[in-house]
Amino acid sequence: MIREAVASVISQSYRPIEIIIVDDGSTDDTPSVLQELRQISEKHLSFVVAEQSNAGPGVARNHGLALARGVYIQYLDSDDLLHPEKFSMQVAALEADPSAGVCYCITLRTDSTTGAMVPWARTAEAIENIFPSFLPKRGWATLTPLWRRSVCDAIGPWKPYRIMEDWEHDLRAGINGVRPIGVPAALCTVRDHGQARASGMNEGLTANRLLDMFRAHESVWSLMKERQLFDKTYLYSFSRTMFWLARMCGRHKQPEMASRGLACVEEMNNLGDLQSSTRNFRMATRMFGWKITVAAVEGLSAIRRRLSRRGQ
Repeated sequence: MIREAVASVISQSYRPIEIIIVDDGSTDDTPSVLQELRQISEKHLSFVVAEQSNAGPGVARNHGLALARGVYIQYLDSDDLLHPEKFSMQVAALEADPSAGVCYCITLRTDSTTGAMVPWARTAEAIENIFPSFLPKRGWATLTPLWRRSVCDAIGPWKPYRIMEDWEHDLRAGINGVRPIGVPAALCTVRDHGQARASGMNEGLTANRLLDMFRAHESVWSLMKERQLFDKTYLYSFSRTMFWLARMCGRHKQPEMASRGLACVEEMNNLGDLQSSTRNFRMATRMFGWKITVAAVEGLSAIRRRLSRRGQ
C-alpha cells in the first residue's frame, strides 16, 4: 500500500517537502517498490530511503526524524493517506499561532457498522489539551497531527514499544505543555484492511504486546509522578486501567510486571488520595494464585456490569 501513501504526499499543494521512508525490515516486495519510488525527481521534493532491522514503528520514526531537515514533521504509516491540502492548511494554522506546537485535523475512517467514511476519534472536536484528555484514550491517529520539529526534539524520542507507542508519545507531549490547534477540515484518511499491521493487534493480545502496553502506561505514570500530576478527576480511571493491566500480566504469567503494576496502582491511590487499595487482591494472589484470582475478579466485574445495565 506504500505506493498510494507516497503518492498522497507527492500530491500535497505545499512545497518544499522531503519524503523519508524507513523500511523496518520488510520481508515482502517492499524493497523493489522503494527502488521504483527512488526515481521520483522534482525540484522542490527530496526523497530518502533508509533501512533498518525490524524494530517497530517507534524506532523507525526516530530513524526518520534523525534524517529530517524540515521545521514541520508529518508521521505517516505506509497504509494511510494524506489529502492534498493537509500541509498547506496545517502549516498556515501553526504559522498563525506560534504558541501552538501541533496542529490536528479531521481524520476519516470507515465506520464498521455503516461502511460510511466518518470522522475518527475526537478529530472533529475542539481538543483543548493533550494531557489529561488523552489519558483514557488517544484522540487522534498518528497521521492526524503536523508537529513542529522543535516540539519533536523537546519531548524526546519515540519509545521502542510495538503497541501504544503513539499514545505514550502524545501524552509526553501533553505533559510537557504542548498545545494543540485544530483545522476543521478532513485532511487525511486511515485505511482499514486485513493485512498485517505494525502493532499486530489485529492478531490478538499476546504476552509481548501486553508487556508493551504495560510499559507505555508505566512510562506515562513515571512522568506524571515527576510533574506531580495527581488530580482525582483523571487519576482514578488511570489507576483502574493500570489495575487491569496488572491483572492481565499476572494471567499471562508475567509476575514481575504484574507486581510492578500493582505497585503503580498503590502509588496512584496514595498520591491521589483515591480511597482504594489492592491489599485484598494481593492477599488473594498469594493464597490462590494469579489465575484463579484474576478469573474471580473478572467474573465479579462482569456481574456488576450486567447489573448496572439492568438498572439503566
